[in-house]
Amino acid sequence: MAESDWDTVTVLRKKGPTAAQAKSKQAITAAQRRGEELETSKKWSAGQNKQHTITKNTAKLDRETEELHHDRVPLEVGKVIQQGRQGKGMTQKDLATKINEKPQVIADYESGKAIPNNQA
Repeated sequence: MAESDWDTVTVLRKKGPTAAQAKSKQAITAAQRRGEELETSKKWSAGQNKQHTITKNTAKLDRETEELHHDRVPLEVGKVIQQGRQGKGMTQKDLATKINEKPQVIADYESGKAIPNNQA
């Protein structure tokens, strides 16, 4: 019994292919010849920076957004507010304080830049 050494194990096998070798065309055809099961998938835009390309749909969307805009207060309304405020001798800040609004809102209405909030 002295000749058998149970602690020593010898394993004979060939090292498998690396990831790059496994993806090569030759490795795929060799695996197909051996009858091995293969799974292949095509990645969309793999390795390319396709997130910033302009397609037909984005151009169409850009054209639509240029035509669509928020309805603003007509300039005539702003002039009426300004004349009424000046007729009473009030500043924009005084009027804003009286109606519990910010002075910038009064300035926007008088200049015709305000977008009215119809929820109130």
